[in-house]
Amino acid sequence: MASYTLYHLPGACSRVTMTALEQCGVDYADHPVNLMQGEQHSPEFRKVNPRGKIPALLVDGQLIAENAAIQWWLGKTFPAAGLFPAAGNDWEEAQILSDLFWISSGWHPSVRANMMPIRWTTGDPAPVRERGKQLVKPLFEAFDAHMADRQWWYGDDWSIVDVYFYWNYTTAEEGQYDLTGLANLAAHRARVEAWPAFQRALARENAARERMANAA
Repeated sequence: MASYTLYHLPGACSRVTMTALEQCGVDYADHPVNLMQGEQHSPEFRKVNPRGKIPALLVDGQLIAENAAIQWWLGKTFPAAGLFPAAGNDWEEAQILSDLFWISSGWHPSVRANMMPIRWTTGDPAPVRERGKQLVKPLFEAFDAHMADRQWWYGDDWSIVDVYFYWNYTTAEEGQYDLTGLANLAAHRARVEAWPAFQRALARENAARERMANAA
């Protein structure tokens, strides 16, 4: 049986990959990486992921990095987990990948500008945060409209894409973005938070936070 180790930070986008691992029923170790203290730049972590980023998943000592890539690989490796809807052909598969990449390359950077504007400027962060809010507004409104007649992004069935969307809009909220008025998004949020694999991932993150605090 393969061994799995996830390098992550509680609350960061690695929560999505942790939820995927929980959904797959994988027995894995988790190692929190303290980004605030620059642990991602340490020689020890660079040996794990030379790019200095999380999430990073080691499978039998071999690295796979980037949320979208890890989730897609897990979906292929554990199809019964239902991380993604079944694709009947390459075209349908490409549509799913399009959604996944849209979140990682479209939503995520815009949310980051809103949540952590200091990552984008050495000057006044306020204009960057405001621009981030402008960028995410149409994304969240489009998501809310899409969810008007469905339970999950793909209809009746949960997917890890739902958790990735969730992480983005709740992270934007932490960055002072007001989600008021997006009723369908709010209903989606409640469903994600009630999902068992998501709850297990949160519990795992909380345990990691305690370890980080004790090590400080």
